Amino acid sequence: MNLRSYSILALDDDPDILTAVRLLLKPHVKQVVIEKRPESLPALLAAHDFDLVLLDMNYRSPIHTGNEGLFWLRKVKELRPKVAVIMITAYGDIDLAVRSLKDGAADFVVKPWENDKLLAAIGEALRPGEGSARKAAPKPVAGTEI
Repeated sequence: MNLRSYSILALDDDPDILTAVRLLLKPHVKQVVIEKRPESLPALLAAHDFDLVLLDMNYRSPIHTGNEGLFWLRKVKELRPKVAVIMITAYGDIDLAVRSLKDGAADFVVKPWENDKLLAAIGEALRPGEGSARKAAPKPVAGTEI
């Protein structure tokens, strides 16, 4: 998928992660904005028309519950429901991934990621009709049980 028409916001408290994201995405997307302070998220969403947010799950060491990321995921969905969100974390587990997806994330990626897989996840989240905000509930087929 060609990503050149898309704008992406990446939020992570680790400057090395933000640099890696910027270097990876810059040749592929229209715009990539990086930010280390999640408190800036509402202002950034108001000032820019982002298509996707890459959102870290944890911002305050040594707390690694993912609750901060879930809070900011819900804030993105409240302010801009159609923006796709991919959660990224070094401390992933199945429960956290499920909670993220239930709260509206399009995908959940564990650090360190493989660049090709992250690009594919971004492409999938941005595909028309995909992404958590764009998915319709499946329609039952006649004669099937739900």
